[in-house]
Amino acid sequence: MSWTQVQGDPVVVRPQRSIGGIYPDVVVEEHHEDSLEITEHPVEQGAAISDHAFAHPKRVSISAAIADSDTASAREMYDKLLELQAKREPFDISTGKRLYLNMLIEHLAVTTTAASEHSFQFTAECREVILVSSRTTTLPPADRHRHPQKTAPVEQKGRVQAQPYTPKPDSSLLRKGSDAAKDLF
Repeated sequence: MSWTQVQGDPVVVRPQRSIGGIYPDVVVEEHHEDSLEITEHPVEQGAAISDHAFAHPKRVSISAAIADSDTASAREMYDKLLELQAKREPFDISTGKRLYLNMLIEHLAVTTTAASEHSFQFTAECREVILVSSRTTTLPPADRHRHPQKTAPVEQKGRVQAQPYTPKPDSSLLRKGSDAAKDLF
């Protein structure tokens, strides 16, 4: 949002509302949703951590209408919304409150009545796609590892015969203490 002076009076200039480059004639309602997932594990007071909560993808629901015009029919605009949804490629949405990046149309509902035959009313429920970057790397050969059995890359060795499990003698402190107590009595 920006401010402009027009003959001494401030005027608010807002970006035009759009859904992936489609501009509705009328926006009836916008519903914005931002939420956090707050984990159940205890958090120590004063601890410098950030994994006790994470943001869910942003959501916005837009109820709007598009009418036939000299440049495009309502049917063509409806087809463009369907195409935008079918492409499954993230796009931007500009609302009266904010700009949303990397969005997809999750649900698209259209209403046409006898009175609105040359226009259509729709509700587009959109959700953010959280994009990340990843990289792959190649590990050096196993003969260059200090502990290759722990750090070397996984190798394809074909079928391997399962070995029976043989438990190791219990060397825990609890067991040693229990054995020492038996010797005393």
